[in-house]
Amino acid sequence: MKKIILGVMMLTGILYGKEMKIYQFEHGVPKNIVTKKNGSISISKEKYKDGESSLKWKFEKNESLSILGDVGYTIFKKGQQEKARSSYSMWIYNENPVNDELLVQFKKDGVVKCWFPIKMNFKGWRTMWVQYDRDMKGEPVEGMDEITFVAPNESGEILIDQIIPSVLIDPRHNARDEQLDFINLEADTAANAHWMALYKNYNQIDKNEKKIVLNKGEKEGIKKVEKRYREKLLKKIQVTPELITEKEEEFSEYKKINLEFIQRLVIYEDLKLEEKNKIKYIATKEFGIYLTELAYMYNSTENIQEKERIAKLFNESLEYMYDQGWTKGSAQGTVHHLGYQMREIYEAIFLMKEPLIKLGTVNKAKEMITWYSAMGMIYTPSDKLKINIDVLNTMLPGMLTAILLNEDESKEAKELYRFQNYLIESIKYSPGVLGGFKYDGTVFHHMQNYPAYARGAFQGLVPIIYYLHKTPYGIKGGEYDIVKKAVLTTRLYSNKYNYLLSLTGRHPHDKLKIDIESFRLMALSGVEGVDKELAEAYLRLSKDKKKIEKLKNMGFKEEVTPNGSWTLNMGSVQLHRRGEWLAGVKGYSRYLVGNETYIKNNLYGRYMSYGAFQILEGSLKESGYVQEGWDWKHFPGTTAINVPFEKLKSNISQVDTKSGVEEMLLSDETYSGGNSLNDNGMFAMKLHEHPKYNGTHRARKSVFFFNNKVVLLGSGIENNDSENETHTTLFQNYLGKNMKKAYVKDKEIFIDSQNNLYKVELGNTVSKKGKQESKDHSTGDNTQNNYELAYINHGKAPENGKYHYSILIKGTKEEQEKFKENSKYEVLNQDNNSHIVKDLKSNMIGYALFESGKVHNNRFIESVDTPSMILLQEKDRELQMSFVDPDLRLYEGLDKDQYTGKGVMKERSIYSRPWIGNVGKEHTTLVVLNGRYTSENSSKVKSEIDGEFTKLSITSKNGEPVKITLKKIS
Repeated sequence: MKKIILGVMMLTGILYGKEMKIYQFEHGVPKNIVTKKNGSISISKEKYKDGESSLKWKFEKNESLSILGDVGYTIFKKGQQEKARSSYSMWIYNENPVNDELLVQFKKDGVVKCWFPIKMNFKGWRTMWVQYDRDMKGEPVEGMDEITFVAPNESGEILIDQIIPSVLIDPRHNARDEQLDFINLEADTAANAHWMALYKNYNQIDKNEKKIVLNKGEKEGIKKVEKRYREKLLKKIQVTPELITEKEEEFSEYKKINLEFIQRLVIYEDLKLEEKNKIKYIATKEFGIYLTELAYMYNSTENIQEKERIAKLFNESLEYMYDQGWTKGSAQGTVHHLGYQMREIYEAIFLMKEPLIKLGTVNKAKEMITWYSAMGMIYTPSDKLKINIDVLNTMLPGMLTAILLNEDESKEAKELYRFQNYLIESIKYSPGVLGGFKYDGTVFHHMQNYPAYARGAFQGLVPIIYYLHKTPYGIKGGEYDIVKKAVLTTRLYSNKYNYLLSLTGRHPHDKLKIDIESFRLMALSGVEGVDKELAEAYLRLSKDKKKIEKLKNMGFKEEVTPNGSWTLNMGSVQLHRRGEWLAGVKGYSRYLVGNETYIKNNLYGRYMSYGAFQILEGSLKESGYVQEGWDWKHFPGTTAINVPFEKLKSNISQVDTKSGVEEMLLSDETYSGGNSLNDNGMFAMKLHEHPKYNGTHRARKSVFFFNNKVVLLGSGIENNDSENETHTTLFQNYLGKNMKKAYVKDKEIFIDSQNNLYKVELGNTVSKKGKQESKDHSTGDNTQNNYELAYINHGKAPENGKYHYSILIKGTKEEQEKFKENSKYEVLNQDNNSHIVKDLKSNMIGYALFESGKVHNNRFIESVDTPSMILLQEKDRELQMSFVDPDLRLYEGLDKDQYTGKGVMKERSIYSRPWIGNVGKEHTTLVVLNGRYTSENSSKVKSEIDGEFTKLSITSKNGEPVKITLKKIS
């Protein structure tokens, strides 16, 4: 017998100071429920949604039933932290569908104040969440004292359970369906429409498309897709009569309880323990696993009697699911975040296509999957299509399943072509910070580069690319290249499997890692045969001996670990790799959020984009990070105020109805990003903390990467916090029990436990090792561990503070000794206008030009008219250059809604910003060089000699590096 979850999720029992009422019908018919005329009410144990009973109402046509007493509705009060609104919720079971409505009315002193209708043309359980002040007709008022149900225009009976007259529900989550198609109409175009617009998506499917005559290639393509899908899903198991009997008994137990619905609303806070224990449900995912096991069994036996017995059980199990409300047209109150728990159900049904066709029930299953997977989304016009990574992750497999369940090949082919077009549009680069693929290889979700969700997107999308490849329904070369680049980029910001800590979003742990299988499936889906680059990347990453052997037998070899420097300015990230290590730095801006924090996630992560610099060699733990004991005030590389943990903890609220209860803060600065040239790189940012915490905290920060040497500079460090020190963190590393590994200090030189040498040239350092106490990122509970920590102390309320230190990463003892004596670089300038560093080994100069105007203390650049980042390398009479304008330019001027009347920035949800879907504007920067140079003019670069100067007009957008080769004129 599979595990059955006993579930109770407690809602608060107080509704703005009022006790929340709920009707479960476990102790007879409440005295305040009355019926008129000839109807009858009684307690029934036939079916129920909680406890062990429900209310049966037998009614004559147009008869009414009333619940007397305070409804509990409260008017929403603007300006409060709580954005949830008062809603009505209940369950109804209908055995005999009728083409009429049940009316639910809310009265005060006998006068109807508001009401809503329920279409009764359904069979089984249905639930509804109806917001009073948006979804109902009429005008709700406080003090309503009666709920009246008015029966349809013919006699019948229904079961009613779990009536909650008034409960607070996030207004984004109420969902409309075929019984209540008027609920939350705004959701059809909201940020969460991919979850919520099932009704809209289902009803935009073209039911009258003309049949097409399929050619041989189209027919064979369908067979290829189905074959690949089956092979990927199917597992062979040993089937015995005893195993079938066990599954039949398992289903008998399931029928006694309920199937979980999506977001379980339950019950009043005074529920007694014995009542809690009566509330049972089967987790939807567990039920999906049970169905999958039946599908494996059916496809693993050749015994006809066993097949028939399994098919019958599978079909009965689906009927149970439909009866529970999991059927086409039912929204379960909400469909928010539906998808994660449904994949196994979809896959099991596909594997049972053949017997369901024989039983004549495959279309009912197809319709259910079509509804819940939002398959109708593929009919959305291209100009109205909004891509969301959640769709690629959780909904694409269901869409494909629904399509492949067609009995008519012509219809299947037409839907596959629609699906193909949808995939192509989904893969195209998305504008602004909207979810989807970006030109630099980043993948966006929640308006930011989000590797954890990119992983899920690949797990949903890449197998489908594989199923469809080399058929008429596959994606094209350009879209293939976009996904290929995104997959390959994951191995750049990960080492070997873990992401940089600053890229983990609200998941600051090591549980979510790079998806290796996506490399293999993308390789096998290559446009011109197996893709070499992906296949060889897979060989380096994978531990699957059988799959490795197959690729090696095809002539592929493991790739050399990527070495070089990469700029991901859509995410304000610079990556630098040598040998087997990765160093990365991250910032944020007025377009890119600095943190993502939920009530139970990343509570102390405010500083994780304040120029966080991390060196990864192996896992996060092997590289010095363990969540327990980690000091959230000291992300390496950051310049931050060392506030107490209670002040660092995010003060989270639901800012508006377009956001959840979360914190995602923006800066007002546009200057944050990186640049790369000839396998070296740089990063710079203007740091300005959001005034929600301390709007006076500012710094100008830069990082320059030259081979395994890194130079880090800071200037203009200031804030008004006279109680807490401001620190720039050098390193923080987990030691565990091995304290002998802790850092060694020689004056202002440290060698940490990770064998990185830190040489501090400017700044007062503080270092510690031993037990370190901190807070759990999700609960706020105390944690501790042995750590080493070193930082530069700028003191309290610093004014124009500075720092300068360098790092030799993973050097040998000989290299470290040489580095101590001579680090082979020069800082040419370090002030609020610019940070300029020259590497004496590579002869490369990095420029962080924070302001426009004349550039001082350097040989090559006279001036710039736009804050810029430039890398220059002189080779003989040739000057190689890489230019970046880091301003993504999604909008010009101020987003005035983010500011008070006094010009102070205030918290606003990133989801509500009008510019998030804007395309970054091109901008032309004038760079004036000392000396006379020629370059090949292009669409991005125009050069002009002006006396002893060379004027370069460089056009760029989205923070992309522009490479230029200049030749010296005698």
